[in-house]
Amino acid sequence: MKKLLIFDLDGTLVDTLVDLKNAVNHALLLKNYPERSLEQIRKAIGNGVAKLVARSIPNGTDNPDYDSTLKEFRKFYSVHSVDFTKPYPGVHEELINLKKQGYIIAVATNKLTDIARPLLEGFYPKIFDYIQGDEPGMDRKPAPMMVETLCDRFGVDKKDAFYIGDTNVDMETAENSGVDFVLVTYGFRTKEELKEQCPGRPTIDSIQELDSYLKSRFN
Repeated sequence: MKKLLIFDLDGTLVDTLVDLKNAVNHALLLKNYPERSLEQIRKAIGNGVAKLVARSIPNGTDNPDYDSTLKEFRKFYSVHSVDFTKPYPGVHEELINLKKQGYIIAVATNKLTDIARPLLEGFYPKIFDYIQGDEPGMDRKPAPMMVETLCDRFGVDKKDAFYIGDTNVDMETAENSGVDFVLVTYGFRTKEELKEQCPGRPTIDSIQELDSYLKSRFN
């Protein structure tokens, strides 16, 4: 029977934090707003770039410069999305291992599809069966649409789908979708934050633990 693994991108497969911070600060400085620290950006990530910019600019979406700042962010990030971005240790090897076991490997991310696909194919070529990102007509996470679309695409029942992410948004996405999930603790939320934001939810400390965890859930 087919099994579908759906991965989050930022903070789960690749560390994009520095490039996201640089793009936010580039856009803010163009409008003469103060820069944000790496820690502030880390905490603001999780609901897509529109929310990231809204959480970074003074007064959020009420700021008259919000739309143009978001536009400047996207313009800069489209060119500088992999300046400092890097894969997390061991992820490539684990993905290859899971692929060899016959899992369907997909991604559901709030990053724009046009950025997510070349970014992931650059780090993990020929691994993913499909990469679903933010695009017209697709509801952003934590809405269930991305997960449901991937299940439909591969003809996989939700009981045979599994979601892997690193934030409370990923938890909400999985729960809204009705699929099983686990959260990794090496990404954009600390262990302590996950305990507070996702109490009682399952976590793993390294990607190498995923294989055995999946066996315990699927078997």
